[in-house]
Amino acid sequence: MDCQFCTEFTTREHPTRIITETPGSWLLLPTVGAFTPGYCLFMPVEHLDAAADLTPAHLRRVAAEVEEMRTLIQNRYGPTILAEHGPRDCELGASCCSHCHLHLIPVPDPDVITAAYERSGGPGRRLGSMAELPTAADGSYLYLSPRHGEHHYWPSAGFARQFVRRVCADALGIGDSFDWRDHPFTTHRERTFAELSSDLHIADAACRRKGGTARWRQPCPARYTH
Repeated sequence: MDCQFCTEFTTREHPTRIITETPGSWLLLPTVGAFTPGYCLFMPVEHLDAAADLTPAHLRRVAAEVEEMRTLIQNRYGPTILAEHGPRDCELGASCCSHCHLHLIPVPDPDVITAAYERSGGPGRRLGSMAELPTAADGSYLYLSPRHGEHHYWPSAGFARQFVRRVCADALGIGDSFDWRDHPFTTHRERTFAELSSDLHIADAACRRKGGTARWRQPCPARYTH
C-alpha cells in the first residue's frame, strides 16, 4: 500500500516537520491545512488504520501520551480538542487517510464542537476512556474528546468527510477554509512547528537542570520543511 506518511516517517529527511517522537513511537507534527496555530496530528510511526485497532492496553499508553501532547498545545494555544475519524475494514467513513491520525485542534469553546457532532449523529456513546474504542467500534467511527477525561463515540454514518475540520473551522469563523487540499495554511504550520519545538526544548532543559532526563525525542533543531 502506498502511504505518504509511511514514506515520510521511514525516510526522515532532514530537516523534518516532526516536532517530537514519544517513547511509544508516536509522532507529533503540525498538519497540512492548519487553519489555526497549534493544530497538530498525533500519529504512529508504524502503519495503523485506526486507534481502535490497538489493544486496550496499548491504547491506554497512547492515551497517556496524547494527553501530554494536548497539555503541551493547550499551554500555548488554549483549549484543545482531540478527535479521530477511524476507518475500519477498508472503509474510510468520515476519514480521508488510512494512516491513523489523531487531530489536536485548539478551539475557542470545546462544547460548541461537541454540539456540532450531536446535531449530525445524535448524542453518541459516552466512553470512560479512549482505551474503550476497541470494544466500542464495530465499523468506521468518529471519536471526540473535547477535554481531558471526556470521551465520545459515534458510528461514522451520516457524518461528512473531514467533519472535525469542518466544524472547527466553522467555530473559528473560517468555515470555507476547512479543506486542507485547497488551504494548506503553511504559515500556521511553520509557526506551530517553531513554537512547540521551542516549548519542548525549554521544558527538557528545565527537567535536566532538576536532575531529570528529557521525556521526548526531538528529531532536529527547530527547522521546518514544506
